[in-house]
Amino acid sequence: MLTRIKAIVLLSLTLALAGCGFQLRGGDNLPPQLQRLVLNGDDKTQFYRLVSARLLRAGVVLVENDGDTPILTITGVGQGNTTASVKPSGDTLEYAMRFGTRFTLDMPDEPRQVFNVAFNRSFLDKSAQALASSREQQQLREQMEHEAAEQIVRQLSRLSY
Repeated sequence: MLTRIKAIVLLSLTLALAGCGFQLRGGDNLPPQLQRLVLNGDDKTQFYRLVSARLLRAGVVLVENDGDTPILTITGVGQGNTTASVKPSGDTLEYAMRFGTRFTLDMPDEPRQVFNVAFNRSFLDKSAQALASSREQQQLREQMEHEAAEQIVRQLSRLSY
């Protein structure tokens, strides 16, 4: 009897969540017009490969340009560090790392849509531990690249035609 009550409660909760439009993260439902895409960008970069893999995981078929397929172009990928805080002596204490990219979507018979994705992360200056600081910066950049690839697919899933 208790398992039956649990099943009813679970079913009720599931129906309530589905009814309000709730979706789990990563369950990206791209519009049918975006199930086939041409992906343009620097295909030798790690970020391009991350976006490509994320699109494939979302069910997108990547094709060559045939003139009638939507074109997703990744441009302006960049990263930089700025001083976020300083010590009383004037030395840098903390840096802010910024990662950003721009991507455009060209749909047949539709105006071009331009999107921006940007992330900021901070890290401490560990000049006495240069190797550790370098590794931390590399890990932050990789994390931001993964988040940006996820953000691109999420933004595409919100489009409607």
